[in-house]
Amino acid sequence: MKKSTVSLAVLSALSTGALAQSSVTLYGIVDAAIAVEDTGEIGKGSRKVLNSGNQSSSRIGLRGGENLGGGLTAEFNIESGLALDTGTADSAFWGRRAVVGLKGGFGSFFLGREYSPIAAVAAASDIFGQGYFGTNLSAFTSGRLSRRLSNSVSYRTPSFGGVYASFVASPSEGVSGASRVLGTAVEYSMGRLYAGAGYHDLERASNGLKDREYAFGVGYGVGAFDFKGNYLVADPAGADNKFEQFNLGVSFGFGSGRLLANLQQNRIEGGAKGTALATTYSHELSKRTNLYASYARLSNNASGSFGISSSGTSVAPGASSPGADPSVLAVGVRHRF
Repeated sequence: MKKSTVSLAVLSALSTGALAQSSVTLYGIVDAAIAVEDTGEIGKGSRKVLNSGNQSSSRIGLRGGENLGGGLTAEFNIESGLALDTGTADSAFWGRRAVVGLKGGFGSFFLGREYSPIAAVAAASDIFGQGYFGTNLSAFTSGRLSRRLSNSVSYRTPSFGGVYASFVASPSEGVSGASRVLGTAVEYSMGRLYAGAGYHDLERASNGLKDREYAFGVGYGVGAFDFKGNYLVADPAGADNKFEQFNLGVSFGFGSGRLLANLQQNRIEGGAKGTALATTYSHELSKRTNLYASYARLSNNASGSFGISSSGTSVAPGASSPGADPSVLAVGVRHRF
């Protein structure tokens, strides 16, 4: 008995020492809402659905690191998305983020599937935090701006008086349909003041044509108010296909609640235009759980077929129904762990 007690004490001490040097955290978000969606198409009425991921995409992840000494740490993050309404996982299981790298006084260096520099600017300057219907995530749908980059090598500088820069290279690796992406962003963050700009250069693997993407974002907070806005552009090679999105948002916090609103305009160089107005109320039940109600409506011109996006879903008319005006009302709950 005494020998067992001593052995357990030794193992406990060794484990405690190991945990002091490294750590792994399991985390996640579960978010679901009851929604009434209407694409605005003639002959199609509204439908009632249960959506997953309106404020935040539902997810589960692991992150951790090891202290290597001298201010250097090794870090990793793998994150998977899931749909609460069906229980299914994303097609790429760790498709949200899958990186490993080093952090130190030099900044941070990561390898894997990572968020793009433009994605960081767009997220920091979105009043909805890239959640709720009416967020700027609609600018990152297929064929528009690049949000996550596979096979990437990324570097972020330390902050110099609030100013920091990020760089990424993502080769196509000869994969059919994939593009080589080079990107950079410069951002400034100090207190509640933010400003950022990002640029991507894409070369298509299929034909060698070059596309450009860029973003500008700002944010400022004073008292109970926050103001954020951005300008996002995807400019593929060729004529009359440049996509632009403008966002201007404001939020006001009071008690355990926050009221948010965003004005968004989408347009394509050829003439299509769509303007959306979105509003949300969020009520905090605790530090981890909140209730929310979100409404958005988008008005397309005669040639527009733009839609409304939240963090995990979207409502849009079909390409064969230009001029239709989509709308959506969602009431949901989000819990973080």
